Amino acid sequence: MNFGHLLTHYGLYLSTYIIAVISGFVPVVNIEVYLVWVAALTPRSQGLPITLLATLGQMTAKTLMYLGGAGIVKITLRKPEEKMAAVQKKFERWKNRTSLFLFLSAFLGVPPFYLVSIASGALKIKLPRFLAAGVSGRFLRFALTVFFPHLIKSFFH
Repeated sequence: MNFGHLLTHYGLYLSTYIIAVISGFVPVVNIEVYLVWVAALTPRSQGLPITLLATLGQMTAKTLMYLGGAGIVKITLRKPEEKMAAVQKKFERWKNRTSLFLFLSAFLGVPPFYLVSIASGALKIKLPRFLAAGVSGRFLRFALTVFFPHLIKSFFH
C-alpha cells in the first residue's frame, strides 16, 4: 500500500469520525447522508471501519451529552424543561425496559437520541447501560445506512 493510499483512507476515517461527532451535537448535520455518500464512493471493504468510526463519533458526542444531563459537563438547551419532561415521561412508561428504550432511540431516532442522551444522564441511568444500548443501536443504524448503497450497487454490476 503506498503513502497516498494510506493518507486517503486515514483522511476518510478521520473525517467520518469528526463529522459523526459534529452531527451528534448539531442535529442539522446529518451523518446518514454523509454515510450514504461515502458508501456510494468507496468499496464495500470500507463499510465496517466507516460504520465503527461513525458509531464511535456519535457516541462520543452522546456520552458528553449524557454527562451534561448528569451535571458533570455544562450544556445548553432551548426550552429544556418542556423537552426533558416529555422524554422523562417516555422513560417512565418504559420503566422495566430501559435498555430497550435506549436501543430503540439510538437505532430509530425516536424519540430523538439527542434528548434521550441528556435525559439518561439526568435520570441517572447507569453509564454502561447507556453505552451498551447506544452503541448497539447506533452501530446497527449506521451499518444499514452504509451497506444499503453497496447492496444497490451490486444490482447494477
